[in-house]
Amino acid sequence: MMDVKLIGKSKLLITVMLCSLFVGSSVMNALGSTPFQQGQQAAVASTQTKTTTTSSKQATVTFPALQGPYKVGTERFHWVDKSRPETFTANKMDHRELMIQVWYPTTATSASHKLEPYATNPAALSKFYEGYMKIPAAQFLPLLTTTTQSLIKAPIAEAKQKHPVLILSHGFGMLNDTYRFIAEPLASQGYIVVSVQHTYNALITTFPNGKVATFNDSNGDSTAHMDRLITKVWVKDIQFVLDRLEQLSEKKNYPIWKQADLNKVGMLGHSFGGATAAQVMLQDSRVRAGINMDGGFFGKVIPETGIPGPFMLLSAGYDGLKNLESIDPKQAAETQGVDEKKFTEMLKHVIARYKQAVRFSYSVSFRHANHGTFSDTPLITPPSASNDTSSLQTVYRTHSSINAYTLDFFDHFLKGKPTKLLDGKNKIEDVKVNIGEHVKTKIAAAK
Repeated sequence: MMDVKLIGKSKLLITVMLCSLFVGSSVMNALGSTPFQQGQQAAVASTQTKTTTTSSKQATVTFPALQGPYKVGTERFHWVDKSRPETFTANKMDHRELMIQVWYPTTATSASHKLEPYATNPAALSKFYEGYMKIPAAQFLPLLTTTTQSLIKAPIAEAKQKHPVLILSHGFGMLNDTYRFIAEPLASQGYIVVSVQHTYNALITTFPNGKVATFNDSNGDSTAHMDRLITKVWVKDIQFVLDRLEQLSEKKNYPIWKQADLNKVGMLGHSFGGATAAQVMLQDSRVRAGINMDGGFFGKVIPETGIPGPFMLLSAGYDGLKNLESIDPKQAAETQGVDEKKFTEMLKHVIARYKQAVRFSYSVSFRHANHGTFSDTPLITPPSASNDTSSLQTVYRTHSSINAYTLDFFDHFLKGKPTKLLDGKNKIEDVKVNIGEHVKTKIAAAK
């Protein structure tokens, strides 16, 4: 088993709280839990049922059929930023290395190209998760052994017009390929999705030469540290990727990038990755529209002029701000076993920045979502009883709703299509749409 140097339980908890919007109907739900804690809770619950949980009785994890006009191709890349020394290692010769996964539209089929497995080595990865989360490896296998809907290295679909590009940034401690629920559907709709793994802030990163980088951030419970991290590391990761895309596009020597429309670039991110989307837009005009999936806000304070360009917040549960403001910091810190002073500072930070951001954004809330729902992680522990099957179907429906609003947003602001959902006239059950005051002013001025 690998020697994984991870932050302690209390620091991991407060870090997740820092990165999320804390939405929910109680203090525990408002604080949220990590996807791994959710999996652990589900695993414990499954052992308490009368049904014996075995791999043969676990339901197969599948992803809903793609709705777009294209099939989906995928490819992984290893890019090194030689202009930046790696700050997470002691070796001064190390430079910032990133693993990238790209999903894109294709007209190829599984008759000519192999479908990508969810994990290349599910047995080893499930054992790694088991060592970290103390959950039996078998709990992870239904997801890790499933086959995705992505065709490995299939040729990108040629088009009269190039395909818009979406940069995807994962949550703190997550992995960049655990967002297939949204990446594959977007690619099937004609987008090139470029998912960036932020080395040493992802759970584990494996490079082509066999080198392994595990999570390494012992100061994750400090808002000041997180502000620095997002501006000095995560934003620069994204800007390096944007620079690299421009270089590859100019060379015209790789079909994927030849078809990339770098004049129509959007970004979406989960949790800390969602905060990164806002920060990138504040610093780099190449990103024209952004989405924060249930994330707080870190880095530079959003100015009075707002986030440049259209922005959307996707949130778990209803009335997130009300729940935030009703939290008793002392009681919550005591309940969670974290430092009250740090928690109070963090809570004020999140509320203030959230209030500022929401004025300039579309806000879409999903009644049945929690923080982990904005990733594939709710699928990790499969159903073993009828009530769990019903819960999984709720996850699928919520994923479908998240995808619908995400597509509507990018189609409107990158492709110029009329909105179907953002104006709130057409509604999806258990979804609430609010439009920020400054967005309403812009809409009125445009009429």
